[in-house]
Amino acid sequence: MSSPLQRHELETTCLVIGGGPAGYGAALAALRGGCPTLLAERHGYLGGMGTAAGLSCHLNHRAGGHDIAGGIYREFVQAQARLGAHYYDAHTQADFFEPETCKRVMETRILDAGGSLLFHALLTAVRRESAASDARWLVDFACKGATVRVRARYLIDATGDADAAALAGARLTHGRRSDGKTQPMSMVVQLGGFDPTAWRAAGHRLVAGRYAVEGDHFAAEIARARAAGAWTIPRTEIAMFWSMPADPTRVTVNGTRINGLSACNPLDTARAEIEGRRQAGELLSFFRNYIPGFASAFLLQTGPQIGVRESRRLVGRATLTEDDVRARAIPPESVVLCSYPIDVHAPEGNGTRFEKPDTAAGAHVYGIPWDCLLPEDADAFPDLAVAGRCISATHEAAGSFRVMPTCMSLGEAAGTAAALAHRDGCALHEISAARIRVSLAVARRATGAPPLEELFPIAPDASASPPILAFSD
Repeated sequence: MSSPLQRHELETTCLVIGGGPAGYGAALAALRGGCPTLLAERHGYLGGMGTAAGLSCHLNHRAGGHDIAGGIYREFVQAQARLGAHYYDAHTQADFFEPETCKRVMETRILDAGGSLLFHALLTAVRRESAASDARWLVDFACKGATVRVRARYLIDATGDADAAALAGARLTHGRRSDGKTQPMSMVVQLGGFDPTAWRAAGHRLVAGRYAVEGDHFAAEIARARAAGAWTIPRTEIAMFWSMPADPTRVTVNGTRINGLSACNPLDTARAEIEGRRQAGELLSFFRNYIPGFASAFLLQTGPQIGVRESRRLVGRATLTEDDVRARAIPPESVVLCSYPIDVHAPEGNGTRFEKPDTAAGAHVYGIPWDCLLPEDADAFPDLAVAGRCISATHEAAGSFRVMPTCMSLGEAAGTAAALAHRDGCALHEISAARIRVSLAVARRATGAPPLEELFPIAPDASASPPILAFSD
């Protein structure tokens, strides 16, 4: 009797696991650098927390007025804008987009670049084919009706939770140093029936005369609701809400909070999603009764999955710390710059620590070294890199770079390194930060932006190489 499960075996040069902003950036950069790439994703679409959790807000803080996101992120925003699915708010320094458009833009660009996509792929095993320095990774996935094994030279973990690195045996950390606790999860909620006219009549602003956007707001209203027994969510403010680009009467709210549970524990995530939906009902009632413009609001949807801020992180050859972020350090090994401040939602209680930088001393910008993306024992894992929120960093530093534009830029750096390594026939960790930056500069120029080194000097590193990205819009 034959097995009910089929078995498929695939071969590629670079395997990217996780189709969120980091995985998308990694796959597209590798492909454009001439490296055959397969992108595997556990959902049936790309976008990560932006689509799977419904968090359609990318916090893209400027540095000295300059957009410092990588070229692939800038191109992504430009593509959404052309489709009428994007707007930017200078006050909150955020890009807002339509999740459905995001899915289409991402998968179309991966396919147009010659990439392959594997959806509904649940990662189950990761191992090296042999101990040889150029051995391939053997990566197993459970898929609908089949198991799939992918053989690849280079492996980029963009799962957000360092799932591939964990299965490979790399050393990891979880949450904060003192007790391993993480920032809380949140269920993103979308409401319909919002009246922008009533909102503006109450004295509130509308971006471009159409869109309501607020961050860290409604503390007084929440206090009144709590006193009336109508608010039990462990928050003192609504983190953020925003009108959707295609229809301003649809509003997405980041206002729930689920403490004390781990995104890497399946029982915890089940409890978090159940509690998140309970809080969504409470959030709807609060907006109807306390916030102008929401008297006729109704619940459109909750996120397809719970939103995750923090879980596991790699222990890398370098570790980004809160001191690096506060000192605005840009070391010579930097491959990505970030301007978002430390923003840590407390693992317990209802507090949030948002360290608003003093810009009188200059732009708040710091560099993320290439070694933060590589395992501490690079010889044992010569062709593995991580990208996104699971890079090597402290709990506090991760509260800064976890935002999606920076995660996409981290992925772009990792994918660029894979393309360079493929061209040279060497291990990922043998590629220098300076060589990665040369290609990243080409991608930024293609979107009309100068290289980051022209805006914020980075100390010289090793020798650079000619650009390899054939970047097109």
